[in-house]
Amino acid sequence: MRGMSESLFLDPFDVPSIGEHGPPSTDAGASTGDVVPGTVVNSAPASAEASHAVSASIPLDLDQAVGAFLDDTHLWWPRELRATGEAGHVYFGDGALLEEDTDGSDGDQDPPYEWAALADASEGTLELDWWGGHRDAADSPVRLYVTWSVGPRGGAELSVRGNEPTSWLEEWTAVLGAFTRFTGGSLAEPGKGAKRP
Repeated sequence: MRGMSESLFLDPFDVPSIGEHGPPSTDAGASTGDVVPGTVVNSAPASAEASHAVSASIPLDLDQAVGAFLDDTHLWWPRELRATGEAGHVYFGDGALLEEDTDGSDGDQDPPYEWAALADASEGTLELDWWGGHRDAADSPVRLYVTWSVGPRGGAELSVRGNEPTSWLEEWTAVLGAFTRFTGGSLAEPGKGAKRP
């Protein structure tokens, strides 16, 4: 399995081949430079244009926090945001944030519910086209920018930025609230027009 520090810089949905080890490829967008505490790791320029944000501080190393967010989603995703019920299994896979009904009592499996599609992944940033839990055929997704940085006093900082409509803000406040409870972190108040340091 690929190391967590490498997974921060590569496609989070990529599944490595069995026995694949070694340094990340520079062709895959990996970075070997030092991360300065309190800075965002090469986040997408478009995320700076987003007018709304919710942020959290996570008391884990950056690579551990990213790993918990991407790999352990099914353990911390808030129950109140499960589209398929409490038995739903939420995970990142197939280029999307998906949820499957794991009840399986009738033997028929519905296709996974798609919370968000991966629009882009670059160093320290995931761009998601967020549908959320109130999906309607007439709705369009909201582009969200999930960025990671090393906290000013260690640990990790996670920020989710987006624009109108702001229905995503309430949902992502609940999502990050659940993630901070899982990791022992703290949630900052949602902000409008929050700018990066």
